[in-house]
Parts: sequence; structure tokens; C-alpha cells
Amino acid sequence: MKLPSWQWSWRLVGIIFITAFASTYLGIWLQQISLKFSATGVAQTLSSTSPLFVLPIAAFLKETITLRAILGVLIALLGIALLFILG
Repeated sequence: MKLPSWQWSWRLVGIIFITAFASTYLGIWLQQISLKFSATGVAQTLSSTSPLFVLPIAAFLKETITLRAILGVLIALLGIALLFILG
């Protein structure tokens, strides 16, 4: 897959800077809000599941998904289910 060639401009650099700053700020802020309004263990467990969302995106982009990746997601989901059932 060949990446497109970008024409760097001050506008593009500004957009990248604003997007990186805003997404980092919002991500940390939302994580702090989740810790404030829910149990810490639950909030942190759900925050750490973000890598699980890569598989549907990879499938949409027609990337190869291995059996190992699928098993890892299933084990993670089983752990989350156990946390909520037993906790």
C-alpha cells in the first residue's frame, strides 16, 4: 500500500497540532471524568479496552486479522465479563 504524498503547509501543520492537542486533552479529561463518576477499577478496565476497537477498524480496511488477535480479544472480553459478573 503506497502512502499518498503530502504537501506540507502551515495550514496542515496547524490542523495536525490542533487535532493532536485537542484529542490528547479530551482523552485525558474524559478519563478523569470517568474516574470521578464511577468505580476506579471499572473505569480503568474500560479505558484499557481501547485496543480491542482496532480489530473492527482493521477488518473494515481489509487488513489480515489473525486467529491469535481474535483469541486475544475474546480473552479480554471474557475478563471484562468476569469483572462485571463477580464484581
